[in-house]
Amino acid sequence: MGNRDAPDRYRPPTKGVDDHMTTKILHVSDTHIGYQQYRNATRREDFLDAFKQTLAIARGEHPDHDNEPVDAVLHTGDLFDDQLTSFDDVYACHEALRDLRKANIPFFVIVGNHEIRRNTDFVDEFALTGDAIRLTRTPTPVNDEVALYGIDSVKKTDWEDADFSLEPADEGLVRLVAMHQLFSPPLESIDHEASNIIDLEPVLDRFGMGVDGIALGDSHERTGDTCRGVPVWYPGATERTGRDKQQPSVDLLTISPDETNPIDRERLLLDAREFIEIDLEFGESDTFDLVERRVAEKAPVEDAVVFVDVSGAENGVTKQEILDYLHGRDVVHADVTDERVVEAIAGDLDDIDTESEIDVDAELDAAIGELDIGGEAREIEGMLRNADPDLADTRRRANAKERFRELAAERFEDASTEGDT
Repeated sequence: MGNRDAPDRYRPPTKGVDDHMTTKILHVSDTHIGYQQYRNATRREDFLDAFKQTLAIARGEHPDHDNEPVDAVLHTGDLFDDQLTSFDDVYACHEALRDLRKANIPFFVIVGNHEIRRNTDFVDEFALTGDAIRLTRTPTPVNDEVALYGIDSVKKTDWEDADFSLEPADEGLVRLVAMHQLFSPPLESIDHEASNIIDLEPVLDRFGMGVDGIALGDSHERTGDTCRGVPVWYPGATERTGRDKQQPSVDLLTISPDETNPIDRERLLLDAREFIEIDLEFGESDTFDLVERRVAEKAPVEDAVVFVDVSGAENGVTKQEILDYLHGRDVVHADVTDERVVEAIAGDLDDIDTESEIDVDAELDAAIGELDIGGEAREIEGMLRNADPDLADTRRRANAKERFRELAAERFEDASTEGDT
């Protein structure tokens, strides 16, 4: 890493006889570093800034919170947004973790579905430099009070064959398992077979031992519940990944081994960019003045992400005019949904025969068959269109790129052979 400081290896803290028997762990998840939301560079910076905020909280240096430094940080997956994350994002993460390492606060991590790779994962490289400690099914002790376990994200197709068995920890330690999956509870799902939400209860049996808590990642909403009396929870994402998401936060865990319920969690809010929603319902006599008044009611909109929903009568005010006005007010991102267009199209569809069925795949196959493309391109197209729906978009792209490289290498070898002949 060039002139970066040599890594200071994690030294497990020990507590004296007079120390209060509690361990503080900051639970963080789904930071998605590198995500350029709305294809907006500022939003990409926001995701990195949110991650830096969590580390400031961990060090006890965040201006909005008066907590003491924690004993450890636990990250439950999707540290990065993409398995093809750029070197710039990886390096920025290393830089952010440097002060945490200097404070001797360990950063424990598992791998989420967005970043999981076929072989070596990013967190393996972070463990090599001393910036992170990868959790496994073998217990990692913290303060001689907590035993941390970690299980990386598991694809639905591999779920039944996955090994979730945990190695026993020393007697008296609070056993906390980190996982990155969508589980019910705490999420709600009526039909587990038709969704990516998995029934958690059988997983408890597959651990092969009792646990005291399950710290989860994958869901971007903060929520919690119990399963067979075991507390399970999501801290939520550290940045808004959609307009309907709640204010980002992290969970401060206070773990007291001598208590009947040893794990307490407190929500700590992050300083996030504001998301503003504006409703515009036009009457036939309304002019652009209505836009100006509604925006003024929500002021200030500068530096915010703004969503505008337009409905009502068609009055000549266009979507582009509203976008231009918002950009003139220096918003970071503007999104305008004009439902007047949808309503007009819906009216035109009344005469369409909805009883007839269209075989979309057959139509696509026929259209592709008419294109002047080679067999390799057809294969890549088929891979992308017919990929397992459970695969993340990043995984689909990675699989396609890998196959493209293989096909390119084969083509190059064939061309070389023909040249030699």
